[in-house]
Amino acid sequence: MITQLVTARRELRDIVPAWDAFTREVLEPNVFYESWALLPALEALAAQDKHIAVLLVWADASHSHLIGLFPLVQEQSYQKFPACHWLNWLHPHCPLGTPLVHKLHAAEVFQALFAWLRDHSGALAFSLNKVPAEGEFARHLRLFTQQNGCLLNERDTWERALLQANTSGEEYVHGHQRKKKLKEYSRLRRRLEDLGELEFQTLLPGQNHGLSDWINDFLRLEERGWKGKALTAMSCHQDERHFAEDLIRNAAERGQLMMLKMLLDGKPIAIKLNLTSATHGSYALKIAYHEAYAAYSPGVLLELENIYCLLDNTPLAWMDSCAIPNHPMIDHLWAERRKMVNFHLSTQRVLSKPLLHTMQLVKTAYQYYKGA
Repeated sequence: MITQLVTARRELRDIVPAWDAFTREVLEPNVFYESWALLPALEALAAQDKHIAVLLVWADASHSHLIGLFPLVQEQSYQKFPACHWLNWLHPHCPLGTPLVHKLHAAEVFQALFAWLRDHSGALAFSLNKVPAEGEFARHLRLFTQQNGCLLNERDTWERALLQANTSGEEYVHGHQRKKKLKEYSRLRRRLEDLGELEFQTLLPGQNHGLSDWINDFLRLEERGWKGKALTAMSCHQDERHFAEDLIRNAAERGQLMMLKMLLDGKPIAIKLNLTSATHGSYALKIAYHEAYAAYSPGVLLELENIYCLLDNTPLAWMDSCAIPNHPMIDHLWAERRKMVNFHLSTQRVLSKPLLHTMQLVKTAYQYYKGA
């Protein structure tokens, strides 16, 4: 196994063919670390940060068979204690941090990663944030750390909504929503229809007609809402707008874009942006709605259309909500849950285990003090 730490974006663009082939053979998918999604993020959102790099693991000296990819960032503190700390890089619009590992070479990749951490990184702590706690990556990571005597801390866990595609849209909605709620949704829809012509449009994976209008409508609608007021909308900053435009166009070109739009008299009042992985998973990245119509819950009504669309019109196996814990809207509409975890690992360096033990004790004591 050969490890290569890459900081130059040009070098990453040169390996895209190997990267794309590898993406279809991963242990666990992560659309945000596929080439077409990660490269725009690195170029637009990490341009000034010299501490961001991508650790590649190759199966061969010719660098033709990629089997591991870890976007990383180096920090000089671990939980505010001065120490070299490497962790997976998560930009502001990246809700999933699972590194890419080849499903047939998991043991070799983890061995190469930890050898690099021990011998070349200088790290006393290594963290992997926002990883599914019950996925294949987590299972292999636990097995490797146990076999090699490493310390693995995974106390920081939470849940977020997941949509499993194992039934029809009608069966799912009526099976998981109370009749009273369904009547309320129907009432809200009728009230909107009283205001004008209500229309739903979809852009399914593999479609890209009118893509520029979809992009502009989404960015404009997001900026008009609370995210725009808080300056967190993607179009509020030039770099983030460029990232959003490149991301959506790249997804459409790869056949991995899914968008839904609700229009009233031809004007968008809610838009949803989903991405699909190179396998059969999908991710609900963003939703925006016109706040002038908030009383009619356009986001909820569009989310219901999303359920029908996913289950009835696509071959996708699941959709990750990418939502914060206890999300007030999505948790009521989607029945399943995905357990997430932040992993903290020792690196086989002399002071690594004592550091992790000490910081965990400090954190536990602090939480106990706050709760007392």
